[in-house]
Amino acid sequence: MKGIIGNGHLIRTLAFVAVAALLATSAGWAHHNFAAHYRQDEMIEVSGVVREFRFVNPHVRVYLDVATDGGGTETWMAEGDASVALRRSGWTEDQLMPGDSVTIVGNPARSGANMLGWESVRLADGTDIGGGDGRVGERARIIDGRLAEYRLQRDGQ
Repeated sequence: MKGIIGNGHLIRTLAFVAVAALLATSAGWAHHNFAAHYRQDEMIEVSGVVREFRFVNPHVRVYLDVATDGGGTETWMAEGDASVALRRSGWTEDQLMPGDSVTIVGNPARSGANMLGWESVRLADGTDIGGGDGRVGERARIIDGRLAEYRLQRDGQ
């Protein structure tokens, strides 16, 4: 028994394994699903003027000033995909600027707050720039485009 307890290498190895297991577990807890915050069975459309665009993780956010029926404005927050995923799709920190008019389609907040998990963002000129969580179609278009480029290079054209 003295040999096992006195073996500093074994103790360090066990401590390392314990710390690694704790870190791996906390990473799993950190991820959240949009379905926990937004009604996946419902879609709404919100049009307004960009107040702020935050290109951050875990999800990019757009804050909008939306006109109310009474002539005032209310602030809405729309949550999109992770900035790292959007960056791979060509998005930049200045993709949306304060003063831009946009229409955002997405799932409303379960809490009833002025929030939505966006599916797509449409600019004032009608251009749909996507960026929502679960961008399956958008990702497929990117992959198809890259495959087409590869095939052209491969075939020498």
